[in-house]
Amino acid sequence: MKKLLVAVIAALLLYPTGVMAFGECGMACCVAGATGSGATLAENFGVALLYENSYMKTIRKGTGSVSPSEAIADNQQPMNGYSVPTEMVMQKYTLTVVRPIDERLMAVAFVPYLINDMDMRMRSAMGMDMEMTMDTVSGLGDISVMALYTAYTDAPIRPTKKLTIGAGIKSPTGATDEKKPNGARVHAMMQTGSGSWDALFLANYMRAYYPLVLQANLFYQLTTESRDGYEFGNQLAIDLVARYQVADYINLGVELNGINSERDKDHDGKFSSPVTSMVDNTDNTGLTSVLFSPSLQVKIPNSSASFELKYQTPIYQDVNGYQQVLDRRLLASLSFAF
Repeated sequence: MKKLLVAVIAALLLYPTGVMAFGECGMACCVAGATGSGATLAENFGVALLYENSYMKTIRKGTGSVSPSEAIADNQQPMNGYSVPTEMVMQKYTLTVVRPIDERLMAVAFVPYLINDMDMRMRSAMGMDMEMTMDTVSGLGDISVMALYTAYTDAPIRPTKKLTIGAGIKSPTGATDEKKPNGARVHAMMQTGSGSWDALFLANYMRAYYPLVLQANLFYQLTTESRDGYEFGNQLAIDLVARYQVADYINLGVELNGINSERDKDHDGKFSSPVTSMVDNTDNTGLTSVLFSPSLQVKIPNSSASFELKYQTPIYQDVNGYQQVLDRRLLASLSFAF
């Protein structure tokens, strides 16, 4: 069994840097977390609370990194000021509610609340640098609902093979009209909502060699144009997961999370200012990224609760244009099954 575990982890680490969603996670993190959550084991009702803290500082051009000053120098045009982000912290609380319909079908709802903070550096047309901190943008995000269907399982309890498929929709409940003190719109990626109705698709395959459990998640988000004319790029996410039960109530895990996000489109130009801002230029959107994610799962004894802690760090990032990318992400979740 130890040799098998080593082989699986090695295979994950050697998996090609292919593909996987908004920025470098977005909806994919919530859906992937739900498929591995204890809430989905509920007979009558399940609930989970997921906290995400994403820290972004590095600016990349393609696969290389550049400093904020270099990004400004490369993009600033004569007689114009130009701004770039220097640090961003994006926090998200997601309430996940699971309701089994029968032994194969369950409904899942995701209710997010976002808190976004950004520091920026602006260089004036005269070459003077000024550091700025944006006002915090926070509020309800886009609520999503999905139906998950067990297409195949070899046993109703403790299966060794299981295939789950799902489909759903993301609604435009989050705000897209947050403004700065000067009346200009906050950057599209800093808004708490996307303003669009998006289709969600999921496939999850589980193969167990107890105490080792392997999972593969495939998630796709088909985006549409928002009410403000902005369209985030379609997103594909792949997760390869290995979990090993090291004690009665403790699982250790390792994951590779692949992300591919297509370029955004600003059809009406309401969020675009490419001459003066790096983040308000759709040429600087869309990426391919691979994250490495160790995790710890703890089942709380004599209860229906479980806790998971996950740390994500990028091992490969390739962006269009100039983008501030993820440096690290911490995810913590608490779930209950009733």
